[in-house]
Amino acid sequence: MDKFSVVREKFPAAQSQVYLDTSTTGLFSKDTYEAMKAVLDQRHLTGVSITEYWDSWKEADEWRPVFAGMIGAQSNEVFYGKDSSDMLNTFICGTNIPQGSNVLIPDVSFPSTRNAWLNREKDGLEVRYLENQHGVVSTDQIIENMDDNTFAVSICSVEPSSGYHYEMKRLGEHCRKKGVYLVVDATQSLGAMDLDVEEMKIDVMVASTYKWLNNLFGFGVGYMRKALLDAIEPKHVGWTGVRDRMKDFTNLELVLHKGAQKFETGGLNWIGLRGVQSSVSTYINLGKKDVETHILQLVELLYRKMEEVKGVEIYPFLAVENRSGIVYLKLREGFSWNQDFFDERGIKLNMSGNKIRVGIHFYNNESDIITLVDALKDL
Repeated sequence: MDKFSVVREKFPAAQSQVYLDTSTTGLFSKDTYEAMKAVLDQRHLTGVSITEYWDSWKEADEWRPVFAGMIGAQSNEVFYGKDSSDMLNTFICGTNIPQGSNVLIPDVSFPSTRNAWLNREKDGLEVRYLENQHGVVSTDQIIENMDDNTFAVSICSVEPSSGYHYEMKRLGEHCRKKGVYLVVDATQSLGAMDLDVEEMKIDVMVASTYKWLNNLFGFGVGYMRKALLDAIEPKHVGWTGVRDRMKDFTNLELVLHKGAQKFETGGLNWIGLRGVQSSVSTYINLGKKDVETHILQLVELLYRKMEEVKGVEIYPFLAVENRSGIVYLKLREGFSWNQDFFDERGIKLNMSGNKIRVGIHFYNNESDIITLVDALKDL
């Protein structure tokens, strides 16, 4: 039995159904569930002492290097937040934007990649939307539209609206050469597609952890390149982002932490911290590149098998280098489907009008893909 078959057994929901909806919400493993439950049990049965509370902060700090290593960062470049939208604002609201600057954003990207930038239009920023072609804004399109006034490129590393995976290294190298900040929401890729912020020349990366990192809602992880930290001032300051939480507790002066920790304002979602520790451990043990390979092999299988289906097509049909764990299927005219059609077959996916979004993760297998394709043939 290979390691992906072994790990699948730790996800009950992946065994009781054909779960192809990680792009909406990831599953909990037994290990992650027990890790989070232990936090609730302690709070429920015994309460948390002040010593135990400080121990939780120590645990959070000791885990920073683990996450940093996973994304190719340094531990002082890592910070915690509640979600990607919240953490994007640390950079977008805190940076000084020269008059006449523009930011490039795909018109199909997730709202969090644009709304915080739109909030800076009052400061003279021009938000430029790149118009999609058949649902896709390409890496080439972004590069071609940069000019001397482009301040930043703001994207989802994998677009939730199409599954398009940007060529991050090539894009990052071009941005760095042009002096353009690359700001990335990695919610739809982190935990599935291999990501290295140093190699890809990413300046700011944020991610909610409830999808491909198989955690709960309300816990996010972020990265800001060390070279930017001194220049970005937090717009919201609490008691935890200071030089030393314990020693500065009674300090009447504000002395901010020198690392990305300065963007943290208060107590963390401790259940979410335990959850992400467990899920990241699983991900690292499986191997980042092996996980990506496993997912893309299943995606390739789906692409091949869909040639046998008459009423449905893959749309957009992506080149191999731009594929991710998200695949969109589009219903052709003359055919129909509804949620009951899939529920009766034990298939869970995201359905909207004449499209369905398939999310394939490391706990999926070939049988899941075949079951989906066989169901589609029944149309």
